[in-house]
Amino acid sequence: MDIEMMKHKTSLLVSTLLLTQFSAVNAADQPDADTLVGNYYGGIHGAYMKADNDRLDPSDNQFTRSGGLGVELGYRLSAPVELRLSYTRFAAELHEGDNIQGINKYNLDALYFPTEQSIYVLGGVNAFDFNTDTEAAVNAGLGYRQYFTDQFAGYLEGKANYQFEDKQTDAIAQVGLVYFFSTNDKVVAVEPEPAPYVAPAPVVVDTDKDGVADGVDQCPATPTTDKVDEVGCTVFEQERLSYRLAVNFDNNKAVVKPEYYSELADVATFLKQYPHVDITVDGYTSVVGKASYNQQLSEKRATAVAELLTSEFGIASSRVTPVGHGETNLIDTSNTADAHKMNRRIEININETRKVAVER
Repeated sequence: MDIEMMKHKTSLLVSTLLLTQFSAVNAADQPDADTLVGNYYGGIHGAYMKADNDRLDPSDNQFTRSGGLGVELGYRLSAPVELRLSYTRFAAELHEGDNIQGINKYNLDALYFPTEQSIYVLGGVNAFDFNTDTEAAVNAGLGYRQYFTDQFAGYLEGKANYQFEDKQTDAIAQVGLVYFFSTNDKVVAVEPEPAPYVAPAPVVVDTDKDGVADGVDQCPATPTTDKVDEVGCTVFEQERLSYRLAVNFDNNKAVVKPEYYSELADVATFLKQYPHVDITVDGYTSVVGKASYNQQLSEKRATAVAELLTSEFGIASSRVTPVGHGETNLIDTSNTADAHKMNRRIEININETRKVAVER
């Protein structure tokens, strides 16, 4: 075994021991894989290769084992996947044949971390560059990476290397150190604040559907069309009732002309619609004649209308009161025939208010 091979073996052994001790004593928690995505890393490694027995064939490059040192450049594609390009310079331990000054090995590997943590599987393509020829090969293996900080880590991996042309399989053990040039900020999931507890609304019973709960409703059977107050009772407003009728008479007469019957029928209809309303029939005369006589005549005119309402239209006499006012309250004070005609009259004026339910 030559001195160069001894140096490579010693370097590989020391690196392995340092990685084991450093990881046991100074290992940090594994960084979140997402902080490594999109970042490059560089590294160095030591490797030891056990050659396939067929490499002892006198027609081939003859060596049995080899140690080497190398460098690598990697890129984290995603949380579980990396790409790695590496170069290793091996010094072969010769068995016989031509002297192999060194073997250059070029690798392109894909590393897959199933749990996005330390353990990974790898596979790739590579080329062995000997003094006289170049061998193309593929490799596959298993590795373990231990982080000392979020950016600095060591690894240990073993892999099999298959050379297509001569169907030779070499075994390689590799230990190395890598350093990520940068990392991403760790995304910390923010737990949403729990929604404040909202007590379920109590079940409100409103039998008459007026918007006031039964426990508060003091008028439990209000019509659904009525507006109600805060205790569930109908809200009323005052409605003013107004009706006016004037009946004119011939001079010195107290007979109601037939032309006014339809208007008196309207008065009767109004009184029947509002049975709580009572009326006064006011009789008047012109200023022609004596005042005492005119007073009596005005009373007769008022009585004639009142009796017509009771006898012809069915209004109770208790609801109709005739009152004579003589020649007072003249509409027109002129001493003309037209003025006298206008003043010979009776009037029915109804002004009343009532409570009416306000609709919703």
